[in-house]
Amino acid sequence: MFRIIILASIICLSCSAAAKPNCQYYLIQLKKVQSQLRAGYTVEQGEKLKKKEKHARKLWWLCSKNMLTKAELKRLKQRQSSKKH
Repeated sequence: MFRIIILASIICLSCSAAAKPNCQYYLIQLKKVQSQLRAGYTVEQGEKLKKKEKHARKLWWLCSKNMLTKAELKRLKQRQSSKKH
């Protein structure tokens, strides 16, 4: 019984760990926008950057929870395949 519990927990952890590298693109985009926010900007630019940050954070969060839409998953796969070539 104890072996089954350990095996199940290892499988669950490995699945979530395997999903994380796929979300690296969204995390990088979020970090870029956050670094732009820390730099100086005008009021208009600040509003645009805050919208971008909100959107980037939403995509990263959805990706980390494996809840991306089919369209976003397709875009992510295209980005990853273009980097490999």
